[in-house]
Amino acid sequence: MILIYRTLSLVIIFSFACFAQFSADMITTESGVTKTTKFYSENPFYRMDIEEQGQEGYVIVDRNEGVTRVVMPAEKMFMEMSSTGMQSMSNDVFQSIEKQKEQYETNLVGTETINGYDCEIYEVVIDGNVVSKYWQAPDIEYPIKVISGANNDMVMELKNIVKGDVDDSMFQIPDGYTKMDMPGMK
Repeated sequence: MILIYRTLSLVIIFSFACFAQFSADMITTESGVTKTTKFYSENPFYRMDIEEQGQEGYVIVDRNEGVTRVVMPAEKMFMEMSSTGMQSMSNDVFQSIEKQKEQYETNLVGTETINGYDCEIYEVVIDGNVVSKYWQAPDIEYPIKVISGANNDMVMELKNIVKGDVDDSMFQIPDGYTKMDMPGMK
């Protein structure tokens, strides 16, 4: 009997661990401009590919350490900052939602199926005003959809979610890259 419980426990733990690993298209629309990038998850890390002013890079977030690393392959450099710092929070919808959930009233307001996932819909309320709305699927660790901004002008949605192993190297700084120190980025 104990063996059955241990086996069942391992299956449950393994199943949840599998859900933590996936890749997806991250579609973000802000102020009328839509961008599609890649998103990767392998607990406790996630990675978002970025392109700014023609430069490609990526952001790696280590949720255990609370550290965000911005990697710039063309320069073979990276920056490191606190995930709860203002720059990280304003550029990372997932960190922003987590911080909002900790600090403000969050209400379950309904359910809806988004991209094939049954989601609970939450609203974050500050001083009686809804400042963010997000759709959370129980088996995905991240909101599948987020609407936020003063005029609901930012919408992020994870689409084409593919569960499965993500290569560990996706969450590591490549050898030979130099850490760029910038004031206020610790």
